[in-house]
Amino acid sequence: MIVKGKVRRSSPCHWNVRWLHAAFGLACGLVLLPAAAQAQPLVAAGAQRATRPQLTALLSQAERSATEAKPADRARMLGTVAAIRGRLEQGDFKPGDRFVMTLRQDSVRADTLVVRDSLRVAVLNLPEFSVVGVLRAELEDQLSAHVARYLRNASVRTTQLVRVSVTGGVRNPGFYYAVPDRPLNDLLTTAGGPLMEANLNNVTVSRLGRVLLDGKQTKQAVEQGRTLEELDVQGGDTVHLPLKRKLDWRSIIQLSFVMLSLFLGVLQFLRWYYDQQNR
Repeated sequence: MIVKGKVRRSSPCHWNVRWLHAAFGLACGLVLLPAAAQAQPLVAAGAQRATRPQLTALLSQAERSATEAKPADRARMLGTVAAIRGRLEQGDFKPGDRFVMTLRQDSVRADTLVVRDSLRVAVLNLPEFSVVGVLRAELEDQLSAHVARYLRNASVRTTQLVRVSVTGGVRNPGFYYAVPDRPLNDLLTTAGGPLMEANLNNVTVSRLGRVLLDGKQTKQAVEQGRTLEELDVQGGDTVHLPLKRKLDWRSIIQLSFVMLSLFLGVLQFLRWYYDQQNR
């Protein structure tokens, strides 16, 4: 730096402080980068009860978007295309899924059917029914057609269930089979209801370890009475009700003393370093 014709050297301490600021900014960036990556939404493949024509139209739109997308967005769009194709070819049902079938003929019979590893379902004493390639929107019609082959004047109604894990501050945490058209807060009631120390303002819904709905979104969903299906809660998802954080004053005081000691130590080191450079 030139000041009034004299060369003035920048203070080493000044450069040292600037270097510390830069290192701190870099560290913050490295910490926040994984969080930003996790904030990316999961691949969407249409509504849970989307019909085959709706999914076919959605597939055509996604394929066009993937062709025209920028390289940075193309991978996400191709993932959407693959997810929709998977639904159209393989159907919506997986081993372990359950649904309730109500059969009306001379009498009314109801039974909970479980999808086995072979993607087949035992329907009363009738031959097995395959759910390979069956969408949720098609289940009732195809099951009715299957039953009509063997029984006359029989009507079939189905109620599909979604297997959800409820964890955290509820009385009975665990896995529950819930009706998709029920509100989210009914699921918490099924799990025994929230505990006194539960934080109802921070309920989260996650899938494969990634948050789909944060506390603000779920609070709004509960206030609006939105159902699990409207929120796209699927089998295997986790609804977590955290507990309220309790302040541990002893740990806070200890941490404060440690941080203060570190600060004073760094300050003393910088003062010593500055004095050494000016000698």
